[in-house]
Amino acid sequence: MPINVEEHINSFKEDLNNLTSSEVVQKRIIFGDCVIINPAAYHQLRAKVGAKFGIHPNEVIVVGSAKLGFSIAPSKRYQPFGDTSDIDVAIVSDSLFDTFWKSVYNLWKEKVLWETETDFKKYLFQGWIRPDKLPASKNFALGDDWWEFFRTLTSSGEFGPYKLRGAIYKDYDFLQGYQNFAVQYCKEQII
Repeated sequence: MPINVEEHINSFKEDLNNLTSSEVVQKRIIFGDCVIINPAAYHQLRAKVGAKFGIHPNEVIVVGSAKLGFSIAPSKRYQPFGDTSDIDVAIVSDSLFDTFWKSVYNLWKEKVLWETETDFKKYLFQGWIRPDKLPASKNFALGDDWWEFFRTLTSSGEFGPYKLRGAIYKDYDFLQGYQNFAVQYCKEQII
């Protein structure tokens, strides 16, 4: 059943007018339904990611345009989720975050350099790990395993014909803080 994106956008804008940025993030991004994936598939996705990484499914959240039905990123603001969109999965797990961080730190101690090291550190400082900023897989088996898992999820087609991508957040404060920036920009745009 196709979604009415305009209706979702208008409802979101109503929340922007009536709620704080944090309340919008909690209502629309951290909690709430996933607009693009039906509830049964969303549950299955969360369960599979949780099982893979040994975390509770509640630590797995779809964010971005797949969650809302449209993007709130400044460069794509209110652009509907489409055929070329990704399903962005936020994993909020202190233990998984630390596992990846320690593995990268051990490589860094061995003086392994990688092209995206500066970007990796920037996001790490913000409390999240972007796997596309990890060291190359030839030096980092944990990253290779990450990408293989998400490639397999994507190719299964179980969640539609979309690429699934993930990121790891240290905790909900960092996830909410990052999402608050985008929501705050949306609020400022409608004032």
